[in-house]
Amino acid sequence: MALAGLAVTLFFGVPFCTAAGQITAVNYVPEITPYKMAGRVTSSTVTVKQPTCYFENLSNMPCTPDQCQVWLVAAVGSGTNNFDADKLQSSFNILSASPYPTAFTGNPPKNYFLTEVGVQKAFPCQQPFGILYFRVGDQGNCSTPNCNGILPAGSTVSVKYVLVDPRRNNVSSETPWSKSITLYTLKDPASLDDGIGERSAGMIVITSILSVLLALLLLMLCTGLIYANRGKLCQQYKSTPYPTLGSLRLKKYDTHQLKNPVAYNQQTFQNEVKKYSDPEVPTKYSYSNVSPQSLGSLNAQRYEHNNLKDDGRYANPL
Repeated sequence: MALAGLAVTLFFGVPFCTAAGQITAVNYVPEITPYKMAGRVTSSTVTVKQPTCYFENLSNMPCTPDQCQVWLVAAVGSGTNNFDADKLQSSFNILSASPYPTAFTGNPPKNYFLTEVGVQKAFPCQQPFGILYFRVGDQGNCSTPNCNGILPAGSTVSVKYVLVDPRRNNVSSETPWSKSITLYTLKDPASLDDGIGERSAGMIVITSILSVLLALLLLMLCTGLIYANRGKLCQQYKSTPYPTLGSLRLKKYDTHQLKNPVAYNQQTFQNEVKKYSDPEVPTKYSYSNVSPQSLGSLNAQRYEHNNLKDDGRYANPL
């Protein structure tokens, strides 16, 4: 009877209440999100579709849509069988059966944990347009019993959605297990071969093009700086001209007190020059051949006959 009901459920998608445990199964299999987004599967996380329309058409549930809670079960290895055994125990709190911090490290480990997704009414069949997903392992290395912690690196994971009655903390409805999802395996960086032989031709071409573009960018930057400062340098040289002396450039020194000099004319001095100038004195005398005695008599004679003649300022002319 139970097998026949399960077959009807799988074929028509009609909920069926099993005799053992009174858990209603729905014909929606969780799967990885179909959107080509980065990080759908990593070494410790996996992104799956939200349970949209999974539990909307259920009837005779022990809780209302705004009370029933949707949880996700993530299991590794034997965790699928351990969860299926624990959920049938009516007096068992399924939410505390395998807390996250010891889910994969206990002795022996349960290898599964539950994390809350939301209330039942939050996932109707008609959803607004957009990318809807749930990332398992989004909270990293958390420590609370039902946190969304990371999965064991490189493991094979299976997930399912369950509907939990918050008053009894037992499973009221569930989906089948998803297909096995293999996470990426971490590699030791020391084991990676980064030689030329391991690099693709496209990588080499892209690296060469980027190097040339970077060199051109630096050249354009230097040219722009020189061109931008060219006007300032020319203006500076124009404001302080330098006279050219052959190949030597000397800075011009201009004194303001010597601009437009005016000749100093002293009439008294000019008269004295005219008075004491003697045009009869020969300019060809060589004093090296004249004795001091003859030079003295010659000067006296000149003063007597020329310089002191008719000079009223002297009382005793020679």
